[in-house]
Amino acid sequence: MKKKKILTMVAAVALVAVIGVGATLAYFTDKDSKTNVVTMGKVDIDLEEPEFSKNPDDTITDVKPNQSIVKDPKITVAEGSLEAYVRAKIEFEGLSEKQIKDILPLIDIDTQKWFLSTDGYYYYQAPMKAGASDYLFQTVKIPENWGNEVSGLTFKINVFAEAIQADSFTPYSERGLIMGWKDSEGNDIQAETNKTVPTEVQ
Repeated sequence: MKKKKILTMVAAVALVAVIGVGATLAYFTDKDSKTNVVTMGKVDIDLEEPEFSKNPDDTITDVKPNQSIVKDPKITVAEGSLEAYVRAKIEFEGLSEKQIKDILPLIDIDTQKWFLSTDGYYYYQAPMKAGASDYLFQTVKIPENWGNEVSGLTFKINVFAEAIQADSFTPYSERGLIMGWKDSEGNDIQAETNKTVPTEVQ
């Protein structure tokens, strides 16, 4: 009888010991977490005219027919920018439709690099990496057939440049030529990155 009581006590003590160890182990827990920082990329371009900007007040005066003038819009994808597709547009102020048709072919645009689409934009035919740059054109020739009707005329040549990220974007193209920027539903995309350089010709 005494043996049975002793065994029962030992068993009870052993059980308590096991429960105690179990309770103690329950406190040895660990917890960890990680915070991921996500920084959104950006598209940034610069539009400058290295040579033309030397003219005072961005103006050229006393221009004559058949004269070539320096106007050199240079588009650069800024350092730190995402790779981007670039397009540009030329607009005139102070010229008639006929005069615009006269002068447009005399702008020395490299058509191997830039394609004039039906929306009026010139599309650069490859994405540009950060730090890359290229000229839309570098000279404009005043039409030789302009006569007394333009005497004293002042007009402006405005250049606009836009960019859109190249990653996960496929520009609209035909016959291997980039001709537009459209979304998945076929709608034209309006770019937020827009830079302008004006030129006044007198």
